[in-house]
Amino acid sequence: MKSFVPKMITSVARGASVGAKMQMAPAGGGAIAAPAGQIALPIPNRSQLDAYNVNREGWEGFTNCLYDAGAYPAAGLNVLSFFNTPLGSGATAKTLSDTNMTLAGQMPANQEFLIQSVEIMFLPTTPTIAAAMPASLDAAANAAQVIINDSYIFYRSGNLGLVIGAKNYLQEAPLMKFPPKAYFHLDAALAGSSTADTKFMKTGFATAMGRPYILKAPLRLVSNQNFNVTLAWPEGLQVIANPARIILSLDGVFYRRSQ
Repeated sequence: MKSFVPKMITSVARGASVGAKMQMAPAGGGAIAAPAGQIALPIPNRSQLDAYNVNREGWEGFTNCLYDAGAYPAAGLNVLSFFNTPLGSGATAKTLSDTNMTLAGQMPANQEFLIQSVEIMFLPTTPTIAAAMPASLDAAANAAQVIINDSYIFYRSGNLGLVIGAKNYLQEAPLMKFPPKAYFHLDAALAGSSTADTKFMKTGFATAMGRPYILKAPLRLVSNQNFNVTLAWPEGLQVIANPARIILSLDGVFYRRSQ
């Protein structure tokens, strides 16, 4: 099976030189080799640094995400909207740990964004419920690890919609199709001197995994145009054991006027 590799923006500076050559080792040696298991990144020479200058006329672009967080109650929801509550707003004022939106549902003047991929991070048992954490002692002897079931219930259901202006540019289901690029991974072993010991210990975690949801045709968000992302569950409430937190990220390239 062939892997899909999206086109990458190599430079946003007009007239910038791209494809910098690998710096050569002194005394006629070959290209500087990276340690095993690491990627050798090109080292631009002095004349190529203008391609990366943060002080220039016009526009600059850099890789970034637009992200927004929302609470998912144990009782479930019919609809949950994102990117409509900017920094400093909301019943509990949002901080940069919750969102990087500065306006409700739009990019400010002189800022644009190119959406290249979409991902949903589901963080179960948030706020913390000690008995349901990935590793805990379980007073209910060998009870099921509810943190795994909660993740499965969430990701197996629902649909996502992305609206820009007055049109829907993405409709997809279920939410399992939007795995996060970064996720919590767990390797563990349990040990005890008696059956009673191991009956009260548990560990487990689960999340959606797979290729990122990459837009084969990236989408441009221009200044002062409304957009929003919604998660919906028309099939009915998806009840989970404990409250959770959802972080929805639009990954891509952020553009703004240079300084």
